[in-house]
Amino acid sequence: MVESKLIELARPQRGHFDLGTGHHGDVWLDLDALFLRPRLLRPYVRWLGDRLLEHQADAVCGPMEGGAFLAQAIADVLGIAFLPAYRRPAARPGEVTAYQLARVRGGIGSWRVAIADDAVNAGTALQACYHQVRASGATPIAAAGLLSLGRASATVAATMPVPFYAAGTIAGQTWPAEKCPLCASGTPLADPHTGD
Repeated sequence: MVESKLIELARPQRGHFDLGTGHHGDVWLDLDALFLRPRLLRPYVRWLGDRLLEHQADAVCGPMEGGAFLAQAIADVLGIAFLPAYRRPAARPGEVTAYQLARVRGGIGSWRVAIADDAVNAGTALQACYHQVRASGATPIAAAGLLSLGRASATVAATMPVPFYAAGTIAGQTWPAEKCPLCASGTPLADPHTGD
């Protein structure tokens, strides 16, 4: 498995970006491009599946964006259930990302659930899924991501008492938008779609 090839698939850009999670960062990933050719992701999905196998998960949960694609692929490799988490509309402006788990007949109260996301930066989607899994009575047992940015591993460790596995790591920094040093220095936000 060659980590640099995985990173290339995400087409990283450097600059000052609004990550859409209440955070700003200095790296932008094209996550749609990351999933454009699923066959190219198979070695990384298998690698993550191998890491999660030892935790004896009953399901893999992922946010219904790129994380769900990864969660479903890992669930397929492991032969276990896929548990999508749907984004809920914010109850008020500035609310932290929230998700609602898909309903499962009989519930998931006794399940052991791994949580996966395509790229983990501030970890907001993983944390939201983690809390939903716990609120449903299931036990979160591990977290996984194709890519970990900056201090994501430390953030996951500080906010969720589960092991975290990433197939690739990209150097970068993330800040709450109101504490962004790039904003403080007057660096304008870049549009990742136009390069401006």
